[in-house]
Amino acid sequence: MSTPYITGRADWLRNDTFVLSAAGVSVALAASAFYSPLPLVIVIGIPFLLYCLSRPYELLLVMVFLIPFNFVFTIGTVPVAIELLKVFAWIPFLLTRRQRSEFIGSRFNKWFAVLAGIILLSLIRANDFPFTVKESVRLASNLGLVYLALNLVDSREKLFQLLRVLTVSTFLVACYGFYQWAIQGYGALFWIVNPRLNTSLAHYRDDFWPWRNRIISVLTSEMELGHYFNLCLPVGVMLWLTEGRRRVGSKWLLMTFAMLAGLVLTFTFGAWLALAATCALFVLTLAGKARWKLLLAGVVILSLLVALVAYGPLRPIVVAKATGTAIGSLTWDIVTRLIGWKLAMQTWLSHPLLGVGIGNYEVTSAGYDYVLGPQSQGSSPHETYLYLLASIGLVGTLSVLVIMVSTLRSNLQDVGVDPDLRLLKLALAFALATNLIGWFGDDSGFYGPHAGYLLWLFVGLSEAIPRIAERPLTPFRAGPNPASL
Repeated sequence: MSTPYITGRADWLRNDTFVLSAAGVSVALAASAFYSPLPLVIVIGIPFLLYCLSRPYELLLVMVFLIPFNFVFTIGTVPVAIELLKVFAWIPFLLTRRQRSEFIGSRFNKWFAVLAGIILLSLIRANDFPFTVKESVRLASNLGLVYLALNLVDSREKLFQLLRVLTVSTFLVACYGFYQWAIQGYGALFWIVNPRLNTSLAHYRDDFWPWRNRIISVLTSEMELGHYFNLCLPVGVMLWLTEGRRRVGSKWLLMTFAMLAGLVLTFTFGAWLALAATCALFVLTLAGKARWKLLLAGVVILSLLVALVAYGPLRPIVVAKATGTAIGSLTWDIVTRLIGWKLAMQTWLSHPLLGVGIGNYEVTSAGYDYVLGPQSQGSSPHETYLYLLASIGLVGTLSVLVIMVSTLRSNLQDVGVDPDLRLLKLALAFALATNLIGWFGDDSGFYGPHAGYLLWLFVGLSEAIPRIAERPLTPFRAGPNPASL
Protein backbone atom coordinates (compact mmCIF):
# COMPACT_ATOMS: atom_id res chain seq x y z
CA MET A 1 0.00 0.00 0.00
CA SER A 2 1.62 3.24 -1.12
CA THR A 3 1.71 5.98 1.48
CA PRO A 4 2.61 9.66 1.20
CA TYR A 5 6.12 10.53 2.15
CA ILE A 6 7.24 12.54 5.12
CA THR A 7 8.04 16.22 4.73
CA GLY A 8 11.64 17.09 5.53
CA ARG A 9 15.01 17.89 4.09
CA ALA A 10 16.51 15.60 1.47
CA ASP A 11 13.13 13.98 0.79
CA TRP A 12 14.32 12.96 -2.64
CA LEU A 13 16.98 10.80 -0.98
CA ARG A 14 14.21 8.73 0.59
CA ASN A 15 13.19 7.64 -2.89
CA ASP A 16 13.62 3.90 -3.47
CA THR A 17 14.40 4.51 -7.12
CA PHE A 18 17.25 6.87 -6.29
CA VAL A 19 18.74 4.55 -3.68
CA LEU A 20 18.49 1.52 -5.94
CA SER A 21 19.91 3.46 -8.88
CA ALA A 22 22.92 4.56 -6.85
CA ALA A 23 23.49 1.01 -5.65
CA GLY A 24 22.93 -0.29 -9.18
CA VAL A 25 25.62 2.01 -10.53
CA SER A 26 27.98 0.55 -7.94
CA VAL A 27 27.10 -2.98 -9.01
CA ALA A 28 27.46 -2.13 -12.70
CA LEU A 29 30.84 -0.49 -12.19
CA ALA A 30 32.08 -3.39 -10.10
CA ALA A 31 30.90 -5.88 -12.72
CA SER A 32 32.47 -4.04 -15.63
CA ALA A 33 35.57 -5.24 -17.40
CA PHE A 34 37.48 -2.28 -15.93
CA TYR A 35 36.70 -3.21 -12.33
CA SER A 36 39.29 -2.38 -9.71
CA PRO A 37 39.00 -0.91 -6.23
CA LEU A 38 40.37 2.47 -7.33
CA PRO A 39 37.49 3.67 -9.60
CA LEU A 40 34.91 2.17 -7.26
CA VAL A 41 36.32 4.04 -4.28
CA ILE A 42 37.09 7.32 -6.05
CA VAL A 43 34.02 7.66 -8.26
CA ILE A 44 31.36 6.29 -5.91
CA GLY A 45 32.68 5.16 -2.55
CA ILE A 46 34.35 8.24 -1.11
CA PRO A 47 31.74 10.81 -2.30
CA PHE A 48 28.90 8.60 -1.08
CA LEU A 49 30.44 8.00 2.33
CA LEU A 50 31.13 11.73 2.77
CA TYR A 51 27.56 12.47 1.80
CA CYS A 52 26.24 9.91 4.30
CA LEU A 53 28.19 11.42 7.20
CA SER A 54 25.07 13.43 8.00
CA ARG A 55 22.52 10.91 6.69
CA PRO A 56 22.77 7.59 8.56
CA TYR A 57 19.32 6.39 7.50
CA GLU A 58 20.15 6.71 3.79
CA LEU A 59 23.32 4.74 4.46
CA LEU A 60 21.24 2.06 6.17
CA LEU A 61 19.07 1.78 3.04
CA VAL A 62 22.09 1.19 0.82
CA MET A 63 23.50 -1.27 3.35
CA VAL A 64 20.29 -3.29 3.18
CA PHE A 65 20.39 -3.32 -0.61
CA LEU A 66 24.00 -4.52 -0.58
CA ILE A 67 23.58 -7.31 2.00
CA PRO A 68 23.95 -10.04 -0.67
CA PHE A 69 26.51 -8.05 -2.71
CA ASN A 70 29.38 -8.20 -0.24
CA PHE A 71 32.05 -6.84 -2.59
CA VAL A 72 35.60 -7.55 -1.50
CA PHE A 73 38.71 -5.68 -2.54
CA THR A 74 42.24 -5.67 -1.16
CA ILE A 75 44.31 -2.94 0.43
CA GLY A 76 47.78 -4.36 0.16
CA THR A 77 47.30 -7.94 1.34
CA VAL A 78 44.29 -7.21 3.56
CA PRO A 79 40.83 -7.96 2.09
CA VAL A 80 38.17 -5.35 2.80
CA ALA A 81 34.48 -6.22 2.44
CA ILE A 82 31.51 -3.90 1.94
CA GLU A 83 30.06 -5.65 4.97
CA LEU A 84 32.25 -3.28 7.04
CA LEU A 85 29.66 -0.57 6.31
CA LYS A 86 27.96 -1.97 9.42
CA VAL A 87 30.92 -0.64 11.38
CA PHE A 88 31.31 2.62 9.42
CA ALA A 89 27.59 3.38 9.88
CA TRP A 90 28.23 4.21 13.52
CA ILE A 91 30.23 7.30 12.50
CA PRO A 92 27.32 9.20 10.88
CA PHE A 93 25.01 7.79 13.55
CA LEU A 94 27.13 9.36 16.32
CA LEU A 95 27.73 12.58 14.38
CA THR A 96 23.96 13.10 14.11
CA ARG A 97 23.12 12.07 17.67
CA ARG A 98 21.73 15.54 18.51
CA GLN A 99 19.01 15.03 15.90
CA ARG A 100 17.55 12.29 18.11
CA SER A 101 16.07 13.03 21.50
CA GLU A 102 17.43 9.84 23.06
CA PHE A 103 19.38 6.69 22.39
CA ILE A 104 16.96 3.77 22.30
CA GLY A 105 18.32 0.65 23.93
CA SER A 106 17.21 -2.91 23.33
CA ARG A 107 15.17 -4.97 25.77
CA PHE A 108 17.92 -7.56 25.31
CA ASN A 109 20.69 -5.29 26.59
CA LYS A 110 21.86 -7.74 29.25
CA TRP A 111 22.01 -10.61 26.77
CA PHE A 112 23.93 -8.47 24.29
CA ALA A 113 26.33 -7.61 27.13
CA VAL A 114 26.89 -11.34 27.74
CA LEU A 115 27.64 -11.89 24.06
CA ALA A 116 29.98 -8.88 24.03
CA GLY A 117 31.88 -10.40 26.97
CA ILE A 118 32.19 -13.72 25.13
CA ILE A 119 33.50 -11.89 22.06
CA LEU A 120 36.20 -10.16 24.12
CA LEU A 121 37.10 -13.45 25.80
CA SER A 122 37.36 -15.12 22.40
CA LEU A 123 39.89 -12.52 21.28
CA ILE A 124 42.00 -13.30 24.34
CA ARG A 125 41.76 -17.05 23.79
CA ALA A 126 42.25 -16.93 20.00
CA ASN A 127 44.45 -19.59 18.44
CA ASP A 128 44.19 -17.94 15.03
CA PHE A 129 43.97 -14.25 15.92
CA PRO A 130 43.28 -12.73 12.45
CA PHE A 131 40.47 -15.19 11.78
CA THR A 132 38.97 -14.67 15.25
CA VAL A 133 39.10 -10.90 14.76
CA LYS A 134 37.21 -11.20 11.49
CA GLU A 135 34.54 -13.47 12.97
CA SER A 136 34.23 -11.32 16.11
CA VAL A 137 33.83 -8.11 14.10
CA ARG A 138 31.15 -9.81 12.00
CA LEU A 139 29.14 -10.93 15.04
CA ALA A 140 29.64 -7.67 16.98
CA SER A 141 28.59 -5.55 14.00
CA ASN A 142 25.47 -7.71 13.59
CA LEU A 143 24.57 -7.10 17.22
CA GLY A 144 25.20 -3.39 16.73
CA LEU A 145 22.87 -3.44 13.73
CA VAL A 146 19.98 -4.10 16.12
CA TYR A 147 20.63 -0.73 17.81
CA LEU A 148 21.03 1.07 14.49
CA ALA A 149 17.66 -0.27 13.32
CA LEU A 150 16.01 0.67 16.62
CA ASN A 151 17.21 4.27 16.44
CA LEU A 152 17.08 4.98 12.71
CA VAL A 153 13.87 3.21 11.65
CA ASP A 154 11.42 5.37 13.59
CA SER A 155 8.39 5.63 11.28
CA ARG A 156 6.10 3.39 9.31
CA GLU A 157 7.28 4.84 6.01
CA LYS A 158 10.95 4.21 6.77
CA LEU A 159 10.13 0.67 7.87
CA PHE A 160 8.27 -0.23 4.70
CA GLN A 161 10.77 1.55 2.47
CA LEU A 162 13.58 -0.51 3.93
CA LEU A 163 11.64 -3.72 3.29
CA ARG A 164 10.88 -2.65 -0.29
CA VAL A 165 14.58 -2.12 -0.92
CA LEU A 166 15.35 -5.52 0.63
CA THR A 167 12.80 -7.27 -1.59
CA VAL A 168 14.09 -5.64 -4.78
CA SER A 169 17.65 -6.59 -3.81
CA THR A 170 16.61 -10.21 -3.23
CA PHE A 171 14.81 -10.22 -6.59
CA LEU A 172 18.09 -9.21 -8.28
CA VAL A 173 19.82 -12.02 -6.39
CA ALA A 174 17.26 -14.46 -7.80
CA CYS A 175 17.69 -13.06 -11.32
CA TYR A 176 21.45 -13.52 -11.14
CA GLY A 177 20.87 -17.07 -9.95
CA PHE A 178 18.72 -17.71 -13.01
CA TYR A 179 21.57 -16.33 -15.14
CA GLN A 180 23.95 -18.79 -13.47
CA TRP A 181 21.53 -21.59 -14.25
CA ALA A 182 21.36 -20.51 -17.88
CA ILE A 183 25.13 -20.40 -18.37
CA GLN A 184 25.76 -23.42 -16.09
CA GLY A 185 28.48 -21.50 -14.26
CA TYR A 186 29.01 -18.74 -11.74
CA GLY A 187 29.51 -15.73 -13.98
CA ALA A 188 31.88 -12.76 -13.61
CA LEU A 189 29.93 -10.95 -10.88
CA PHE A 190 30.19 -13.91 -8.51
CA TRP A 191 33.99 -13.86 -8.64
CA ILE A 192 34.01 -10.09 -8.01
CA VAL A 193 31.76 -10.42 -4.98
CA ASN A 194 33.55 -13.58 -3.80
CA PRO A 195 37.17 -13.30 -4.97
CA ARG A 196 39.53 -16.20 -4.44
CA LEU A 197 41.95 -14.79 -1.86
CA ASN A 198 44.50 -16.68 0.18
CA THR A 199 44.28 -14.86 3.50
CA SER A 200 44.42 -15.69 7.21
CA LEU A 201 41.23 -13.67 7.69
CA ALA A 202 39.27 -16.31 5.79
CA HIS A 203 41.10 -19.56 5.21
CA TYR A 204 40.84 -21.37 1.89
CA ARG A 205 39.08 -18.49 0.12
CA ASP A 206 41.36 -19.24 -2.83
CA ASP A 207 39.62 -22.59 -3.37
CA PHE A 208 36.04 -23.33 -4.42
CA TRP A 209 33.75 -26.11 -5.55
CA PRO A 210 33.07 -26.43 -9.29
CA TRP A 211 29.59 -25.76 -10.68
CA ARG A 212 27.15 -28.34 -9.28
CA ASN A 213 23.81 -27.44 -10.88
CA ARG A 214 22.78 -25.60 -7.71
CA ILE A 215 22.48 -21.82 -7.97
CA ILE A 216 24.45 -19.73 -5.50
CA SER A 217 23.83 -16.29 -7.02
CA VAL A 218 26.23 -13.88 -5.25
CA LEU A 219 26.17 -15.57 -1.82
CA THR A 220 28.80 -17.89 -0.41
CA SER A 221 26.93 -21.19 -0.84
CA GLU A 222 23.67 -22.62 -2.08
CA MET A 223 22.77 -23.48 1.53
CA GLU A 224 23.08 -19.88 2.68
CA LEU A 225 21.14 -18.72 -0.38
CA GLY A 226 18.30 -21.10 0.47
CA HIS A 227 18.02 -19.72 4.01
CA TYR A 228 18.33 -16.15 2.70
CA PHE A 229 15.36 -16.74 0.40
CA ASN A 230 13.44 -18.20 3.34
CA LEU A 231 14.03 -15.02 5.32
CA CYS A 232 12.85 -12.80 2.47
CA LEU A 233 9.88 -14.80 1.17
CA PRO A 234 7.44 -13.76 3.94
CA VAL A 235 8.43 -10.11 3.44
CA GLY A 236 7.61 -10.40 -0.26
CA VAL A 237 4.23 -11.95 0.56
CA MET A 238 3.54 -9.19 3.09
CA LEU A 239 4.28 -6.46 0.53
CA TRP A 240 2.02 -8.19 -2.00
CA LEU A 241 -0.85 -8.33 0.50
CA THR A 242 -0.41 -4.69 1.60
CA GLU A 243 1.13 -2.52 -1.10
CA GLY A 244 0.33 -4.91 -3.95
CA ARG A 245 -3.34 -5.12 -2.86
CA ARG A 246 -3.29 -8.83 -3.76
CA ARG A 247 -3.22 -8.06 -7.47
CA VAL A 248 -2.03 -10.84 -9.76
CA GLY A 249 -0.08 -8.27 -11.78
CA SER A 250 1.70 -6.80 -8.75
CA LYS A 251 5.48 -6.55 -8.96
CA TRP A 252 5.70 -7.87 -5.39
CA LEU A 253 4.01 -11.13 -6.42
CA LEU A 254 6.45 -11.49 -9.31
CA MET A 255 9.40 -10.95 -6.98
CA THR A 256 8.03 -13.43 -4.44
CA PHE A 257 7.62 -16.13 -7.11
CA ALA A 258 11.18 -15.38 -8.30
CA MET A 259 12.47 -16.00 -4.76
CA LEU A 260 10.50 -19.25 -4.54
CA ALA A 261 11.85 -20.42 -7.89
CA GLY A 262 15.35 -19.49 -6.76
CA LEU A 263 14.86 -21.50 -3.57
CA VAL A 264 13.89 -24.56 -5.61
CA LEU A 265 16.97 -24.24 -7.82
CA THR A 266 19.34 -24.17 -4.84
CA PHE A 267 18.43 -27.85 -4.24
CA THR A 268 18.93 -27.15 -0.55
CA PHE A 269 16.77 -29.77 1.13
CA GLY A 270 17.28 -28.27 4.60
CA ALA A 271 15.84 -24.94 3.46
CA TRP A 272 12.95 -26.68 1.68
CA LEU A 273 12.05 -28.71 4.77
CA ALA A 274 12.37 -25.65 7.04
CA LEU A 275 9.92 -23.70 4.87
CA ALA A 276 7.43 -26.59 4.69
CA ALA A 277 7.67 -27.24 8.45
CA THR A 278 7.13 -23.56 9.28
CA CYS A 279 4.11 -23.37 6.98
CA ALA A 280 2.57 -26.41 8.69
CA LEU A 281 3.37 -25.03 12.15
CA PHE A 282 1.78 -21.64 11.44
CA VAL A 283 -1.32 -23.22 9.89
CA LEU A 284 -1.82 -25.51 12.90
CA THR A 285 -1.34 -22.75 15.46
CA LEU A 286 -2.89 -19.68 13.81
CA ALA A 287 -5.50 -20.87 11.31
CA GLY A 288 -8.20 -21.80 13.89
CA LYS A 289 -11.00 -24.07 12.70
CA ALA A 290 -9.84 -23.83 9.10
CA ARG A 291 -6.39 -25.22 9.90
CA TRP A 292 -7.09 -28.77 8.68
CA LYS A 293 -8.56 -27.54 5.39
CA LEU A 294 -5.55 -25.27 4.88
CA LEU A 295 -3.16 -28.05 5.82
CA LEU A 296 -4.80 -30.40 3.34
CA ALA A 297 -4.66 -27.70 0.66
CA GLY A 298 -0.98 -27.20 1.48
CA VAL A 299 -0.28 -30.91 1.10
CA VAL A 300 -2.03 -30.92 -2.28
CA ILE A 301 -0.07 -27.86 -3.48
CA LEU A 302 3.20 -29.34 -2.21
CA SER A 303 2.45 -32.62 -4.00
CA LEU A 304 1.78 -30.76 -7.23
CA LEU A 305 5.06 -28.85 -6.87
CA VAL A 306 6.96 -32.07 -6.21
CA ALA A 307 5.36 -33.64 -9.28
CA LEU A 308 6.26 -30.58 -11.33
CA VAL A 309 9.87 -30.77 -10.22
CA ALA A 310 10.09 -34.54 -10.69
CA TYR A 311 8.35 -34.73 -14.06
CA GLY A 312 8.68 -31.20 -15.44
CA PRO A 313 11.61 -29.36 -17.04
CA LEU A 314 13.91 -30.26 -14.12
CA ARG A 315 13.38 -34.01 -14.47
CA PRO A 316 16.78 -34.71 -16.13
CA ILE A 317 18.56 -33.01 -13.21
CA VAL A 318 16.44 -34.77 -10.59
CA VAL A 319 17.13 -38.14 -12.23
CA ALA A 320 20.84 -37.36 -12.35
CA LYS A 321 20.85 -36.51 -8.66
CA ALA A 322 18.96 -39.68 -7.77
CA THR A 323 21.18 -42.10 -9.70
CA GLY A 324 24.79 -42.84 -10.37
CA THR A 325 27.35 -40.91 -8.35
CA ALA A 326 24.67 -38.82 -6.65
CA ILE A 327 23.95 -41.72 -4.30
CA GLY A 328 27.57 -41.74 -3.28
CA SER A 329 27.46 -37.97 -2.90
CA LEU A 330 24.39 -38.20 -0.64
CA THR A 331 26.08 -40.84 1.50
CA TRP A 332 29.19 -38.67 1.71
CA ASP A 333 27.10 -35.66 2.81
CA ILE A 334 25.40 -37.66 5.56
CA VAL A 335 28.59 -39.27 6.83
CA THR A 336 30.61 -36.04 6.91
CA ARG A 337 27.80 -34.21 8.69
CA LEU A 338 27.53 -36.90 11.35
CA ILE A 339 31.28 -36.74 11.91
CA GLY A 340 31.10 -32.94 12.07
CA TRP A 341 28.24 -33.05 14.59
CA LYS A 342 30.15 -35.55 16.72
CA LEU A 343 33.25 -33.33 16.66
CA ALA A 344 31.19 -30.28 17.61
CA MET A 345 29.63 -32.16 20.52
CA GLN A 346 33.02 -33.32 21.75
CA THR A 347 34.40 -29.80 21.42
CA TRP A 348 31.52 -28.36 23.45
CA LEU A 349 31.84 -30.98 26.20
CA SER A 350 35.49 -29.98 26.61
CA HIS A 351 34.41 -26.37 27.38
CA PRO A 352 30.71 -26.57 28.27
CA LEU A 353 30.02 -23.10 29.70
CA LEU A 354 31.84 -20.70 27.36
CA GLY A 355 32.88 -22.94 24.47
CA VAL A 356 36.29 -22.87 22.82
CA GLY A 357 35.82 -19.29 21.60
CA ILE A 358 34.75 -17.67 18.37
CA GLY A 359 36.98 -18.84 15.51
CA ASN A 360 38.63 -21.61 17.51
CA TYR A 361 36.27 -24.37 16.42
CA GLU A 362 37.56 -23.99 12.86
CA VAL A 363 41.11 -24.43 14.17
CA THR A 364 40.02 -27.65 15.90
CA SER A 365 38.14 -29.06 12.92
CA ALA A 366 41.04 -28.25 10.58
CA GLY A 367 42.93 -31.05 12.28
CA TYR A 368 40.27 -33.52 11.18
CA ASP A 369 40.35 -33.78 7.40
CA TYR A 370 37.08 -35.69 7.19
CA VAL A 371 36.05 -33.84 4.03
CA LEU A 372 37.71 -33.93 0.64
CA GLY A 373 40.77 -31.71 0.66
CA PRO A 374 41.25 -28.09 1.73
CA GLN A 375 37.92 -26.92 0.28
CA SER A 376 36.26 -27.74 3.58
CA GLN A 377 39.13 -27.96 6.04
CA GLY A 378 38.38 -25.95 9.13
CA SER A 379 34.70 -26.00 8.26
CA SER A 380 31.70 -25.67 10.53
CA PRO A 381 29.57 -28.69 11.55
CA HIS A 382 26.56 -27.59 9.44
CA GLU A 383 24.33 -27.47 12.53
CA THR A 384 23.81 -24.11 14.20
CA TYR A 385 22.95 -25.26 17.72
CA LEU A 386 26.01 -27.50 17.97
CA TYR A 387 28.17 -24.80 16.37
CA LEU A 388 26.96 -22.27 18.94
CA LEU A 389 27.59 -24.65 21.83
CA ALA A 390 31.09 -25.48 20.59
CA SER A 391 32.03 -21.84 19.90
CA ILE A 392 30.32 -19.80 22.64
CA GLY A 393 29.21 -22.49 25.06
CA LEU A 394 25.99 -22.92 26.98
CA VAL A 395 26.04 -19.32 28.23
CA GLY A 396 26.33 -17.80 24.77
CA THR A 397 23.90 -20.25 23.18
CA LEU A 398 21.21 -19.52 25.78
CA SER A 399 21.73 -15.78 25.24
CA VAL A 400 21.18 -16.14 21.49
CA LEU A 401 18.13 -18.37 21.96
CA VAL A 402 16.54 -16.00 24.48
CA ILE A 403 16.87 -13.15 21.97
CA MET A 404 15.54 -15.16 19.03
CA VAL A 405 12.68 -16.96 20.79
CA SER A 406 11.56 -13.81 22.64
CA THR A 407 11.57 -11.86 19.37
CA LEU A 408 9.55 -14.60 17.70
CA ARG A 409 6.98 -14.61 20.51
CA SER A 410 6.64 -10.83 20.56
CA ASN A 411 6.04 -10.81 16.80
CA LEU A 412 3.12 -13.17 17.29
CA GLN A 413 1.47 -10.73 19.70
CA ASP A 414 -0.95 -8.07 18.51
CA VAL A 415 0.29 -4.50 18.05
CA GLY A 416 -1.77 -1.34 17.71
CA VAL A 417 -4.56 -0.85 15.21
CA ASP A 418 -2.52 -0.81 11.99
CA PRO A 419 -3.33 -4.04 10.09
CA ASP A 420 -0.22 -3.64 7.92
CA LEU A 421 2.05 -3.61 10.97
CA ARG A 422 0.28 -6.68 12.37
CA LEU A 423 0.87 -8.46 9.08
CA LEU A 424 4.50 -7.35 9.05
CA LYS A 425 5.06 -8.74 12.56
CA LEU A 426 3.58 -12.05 11.43
CA ALA A 427 5.90 -12.07 8.39
CA LEU A 428 8.96 -11.45 10.57
CA ALA A 429 7.80 -14.15 12.98
CA PHE A 430 7.52 -16.58 10.07
CA ALA A 431 11.00 -15.64 8.84
CA LEU A 432 12.55 -16.14 12.28
CA ALA A 433 10.73 -19.46 12.79
CA THR A 434 11.93 -20.75 9.42
CA ASN A 435 15.46 -19.77 10.35
CA LEU A 436 15.33 -21.45 13.77
CA ILE A 437 14.03 -24.66 12.20
CA GLY A 438 16.67 -24.44 9.46
CA TRP A 439 19.37 -24.26 12.13
CA PHE A 440 18.92 -27.99 12.75
CA GLY A 441 20.37 -28.80 9.31
CA ASP A 442 22.78 -25.95 8.60
CA ASP A 443 24.61 -23.08 10.27
CA SER A 444 24.85 -20.52 7.46
CA GLY A 445 21.56 -19.00 8.63
CA PHE A 446 23.44 -17.63 11.66
CA TYR A 447 27.10 -17.50 10.68
CA GLY A 448 26.70 -16.76 6.96
CA PRO A 449 27.90 -13.24 6.07
CA HIS A 450 24.61 -12.50 4.29
CA ALA A 451 21.91 -14.52 6.07
CA GLY A 452 23.30 -13.72 9.53
CA TYR A 453 23.41 -10.02 8.61
CA LEU A 454 19.72 -10.10 7.59
CA LEU A 455 18.70 -12.18 10.60
CA TRP A 456 19.92 -9.59 13.12
CA LEU A 457 18.39 -6.77 11.07
CA PHE A 458 15.03 -8.52 11.46
CA VAL A 459 15.58 -8.69 15.22
CA GLY A 460 16.15 -4.94 15.29
CA LEU A 461 13.12 -4.21 13.11
CA SER A 462 10.97 -6.47 15.28
CA GLU A 463 11.88 -4.33 18.29
CA ALA A 464 11.24 -1.12 16.38
CA ILE A 465 7.69 -2.03 15.30
CA PRO A 466 5.98 -1.65 18.73
CA ARG A 467 7.58 1.79 19.15
CA ILE A 468 6.41 2.84 15.69
CA ALA A 469 2.90 1.57 16.41
CA GLU A 470 2.72 3.66 19.60
CA ARG A 471 3.61 6.91 17.85
CA PRO A 472 0.96 9.22 16.42
CA LEU A 473 0.78 9.40 12.65
CA THR A 474 3.22 11.90 11.17
CA PRO A 475 1.59 14.67 9.10
CA PHE A 476 1.91 13.87 5.41
CA ARG A 477 2.26 16.15 2.44
CA ALA A 478 -0.22 15.63 -0.33
CA GLY A 479 1.04 14.66 -3.74
CA PRO A 480 2.62 11.72 -5.51
CA ASN A 481 4.74 9.34 -3.53
CA PRO A 482 8.33 9.21 -4.82
CA ALA A 483 9.08 6.27 -2.55
CA SER A 484 6.99 3.83 -4.54
CA LEU A 485 8.79 1.89 -7.27
